[in-house]
Amino acid sequence: MELRQLRYFVAVAEERHFGRAARRLRIAAPSLSQQIQALERDLHVTLLERSPRKVVLTPAGEVLLEHAHVLLARAERARNEVRCADGRHRHLALRIAPAMEHVLDEPLRHLSGQASGLQVSIATSTDSDAILAVREDRIDAAIVWIRATHNLDLASTVLRQVPIHLAVSAGHRLATREVIPVAELAAETIVMFPRDLFLGIWDHMVGHLLPSGLSRHDQVVTQPDLINAPEAVLRSVASGHGVAPVAPAMTEHVPVSGIVVRPLTPPLLAPVELIWREPAHPALDTVIDRLADTGS
Repeated sequence: MELRQLRYFVAVAEERHFGRAARRLRIAAPSLSQQIQALERDLHVTLLERSPRKVVLTPAGEVLLEHAHVLLARAERARNEVRCADGRHRHLALRIAPAMEHVLDEPLRHLSGQASGLQVSIATSTDSDAILAVREDRIDAAIVWIRATHNLDLASTVLRQVPIHLAVSAGHRLATREVIPVAELAAETIVMFPRDLFLGIWDHMVGHLLPSGLSRHDQVVTQPDLINAPEAVLRSVASGHGVAPVAPAMTEHVPVSGIVVRPLTPPLLAPVELIWREPAHPALDTVIDRLADTGS
């Protein structure tokens, strides 16, 4: 089983079509088919059910696809770490949760370059996807909000504690307050992003805002198809659907009219964590030094 064959198989599995996969790989379709057949002979299984219109993965193909993503990612990571060993090339693949580009705006923008000696590839994804990518060794590290208990086995460090304020509509009864007491929120509707995508920070925020628990079953409003970005939450607040926890840095970069943002008492702090899978990437210490809050 060769890495090239795995790359070919992944392309066919994702495209569900030999012609499209061949174009994506820039090889001839017959050559692609021959390589997949050779892979099947080597493994003594059928990976794909073929038809003129589409390709369907067999159960064996589903299993191989899962392993292929991990193996290819590890091969790429090995390639980068070998290049790092000469002291001249240091590349790191990093995932960040939504709003991190605002919370960590300045340090993230200067993470790559001559000063750090790093080349960092940054992509945005949900906490759950980023954590899974770390577990599967598809990336070197991820910056996420506080994790749920079942993910605490991964290596981590807290980069900073981000103050979280409350966004309310301009006409809301609490809009005139300089500071909003958490005790005033017991009956309020809380607008949140989907819990399954950000389990740890969801529980952390809702637990702080509603310390006595939910007063009704529909007190937390979550619309998975609509609220999939921080600005969507703010638009929902502006429309009068409820109040929402928000990082002030985000509202500075994503202005939404018709809302006001106020600090809470007691204060709500959201830990920002850098997580990775051991053994750590050789350049991770540099990343931590550049992203950690120094208190200045």
